[in-house]
Amino acid sequence: NSVSMSESLSNSVSMSESLSNSVSMSESLSNSVSMSESLSNSVSMSESLSNSVSMSESLSNSVSMSESLSNSVSMSESLSNSV
Repeated sequence: NSVSMSESLSNSVSMSESLSNSVSMSESLSNSVSMSESLSNSVSMSESLSNSVSMSESLSNSVSMSESLSNSVSMSESLSNSV
């Protein structure tokens, strides 16, 4: 059950190259209410090679209210193997 209210002004430039193999098994029961206002300018360049296997069971109740003003420039290269 989810209720979401969002206002967003976003300018984004993204360049990404990704090679990914993923296997995921998940069971989730979630109730979430989120209210967010965000003004964001972001430039991101990322290269990632990732192999991931994840199994998760989660019961979550979350209420979040956030206001954010963010300017971010990020460049990242990551090699990750996770089980």
